[in-house]
Amino acid sequence: MNSTERVFSEKLLPLLAPDSKVIVAFSGGCDSLALLSLSISCLGSGRVIPVYVNHNLRPHEELKQEIALNRKNCSSLGVTLIVRSLEEGQVSDLARRRGGGTEDAARTLRYEILQEERSAHKASFILTAHHRQDQIETILMKLSSGSPATSFRGVSALDESRHLIRPLLDFGREELEKYLLEKNLKWSTDSTNSDAYFRRNLIRNEALPQIQTIWKSFDSSLLNLSEQVGKEISELNLREFMADRIALKSFEGKTVLQRMAAIFCMWDFVFGEKELPMSLLDRILRAIEKAEDCTEGSNGALFTLYHGVLFLTDPALDGLCGSFECAFDPSADQRIGLPCGLSLTISANDDSLGDEKSVRLNPDSFGSDVRIRFARLGDRIQLKDGSKLVKRLLQDMGIPAFLRCRVPVIEDSDGICAVFGRIWGGKDRICVKFRTSLAPKAFPLYIVTKG
Repeated sequence: MNSTERVFSEKLLPLLAPDSKVIVAFSGGCDSLALLSLSISCLGSGRVIPVYVNHNLRPHEELKQEIALNRKNCSSLGVTLIVRSLEEGQVSDLARRRGGGTEDAARTLRYEILQEERSAHKASFILTAHHRQDQIETILMKLSSGSPATSFRGVSALDESRHLIRPLLDFGREELEKYLLEKNLKWSTDSTNSDAYFRRNLIRNEALPQIQTIWKSFDSSLLNLSEQVGKEISELNLREFMADRIALKSFEGKTVLQRMAAIFCMWDFVFGEKELPMSLLDRILRAIEKAEDCTEGSNGALFTLYHGVLFLTDPALDGLCGSFECAFDPSADQRIGLPCGLSLTISANDDSLGDEKSVRLNPDSFGSDVRIRFARLGDRIQLKDGSKLVKRLLQDMGIPAFLRCRVPVIEDSDGICAVFGRIWGGKDRICVKFRTSLAPKAFPLYIVTKG
């Protein structure tokens, strides 16, 4: 190993379990090519899986040449490139629905694909090529949009909630270029990198050079400040706030800066790198102080304070839940992915899934056309004491109104068979026809979980 490879290995290896695989987010540019080469030198080609996402936002000929060069580089490094292409217009459609712009939509779809590949290959983490200059640009982007002091913290090297590692944050662009030149590797260049339409390009190509001209030590000064802010925030147990709902008591005794950081943790958990508007953050901080039930929303997000719990949801997912429906064999072991980051697992003999968070259903009791979907207005379930509206059942469980459309249900030709309210703080309920005196262990176990 050369010096760059040794430093990289010292940063990456402590974060990984022995023999675990990683997905490398590979665009073919200088940064991601350096990341790929360094990862292979550190882990070996058998543990590294490069994934290229084609957003179909650039001319076809440019993309064709880029993919060809990327395949060639991957082949020379001893790995096979996985290419995943989005449909034309898919990014712009999402941008219109979410209102977060093209960059945000492309990033959202890219990470969805990377997470799919991570699950498919049973990889432990996704590696991204964010380096020192990216960190500086990210901080400036957040500050320029009116974000608070927590923005100085930047992005972290390890994001366990999203299975992300950014092992290049201490490396500069010049060092990465020098490394690739020594390896005789040629990288591709994205034509949109010079397009001032994108705010990051404007900061990178115009704002930063001007600042660095009049303030020679700007980079180190900003990163030192970032480190100081990070130390205060590090006193906070950030894992506690990596969720879509947090009890208000968790905010007690925290400084304003720490409360901001906690809200950003929630935001990152639900929305990733989408921008949290400062005006919305201010309203949430005031709501936490008042501790009164309320709803605040902006930029395609909804914060709801309900009975001492702060919830964060993406209203755009409500439509996905309303239209989702998946038929399945109720007796077969399987895992079905659902919207909102949920999944239904059916297992005939895996008690490790936990009886407390599950129901067991006799496959012979199902009617025809068995499917899983989400609760809708007018749904009823036949319980021991009679028929009951699912909406009223969820209300009695204390599940907030804005979450009731996200409660999965199993339905067959006879009606609603099971309601999985536990995932949102309620209870799982089954209809009366599944009640039996037989040992429940004889039946498959059904459990809805996050992730």
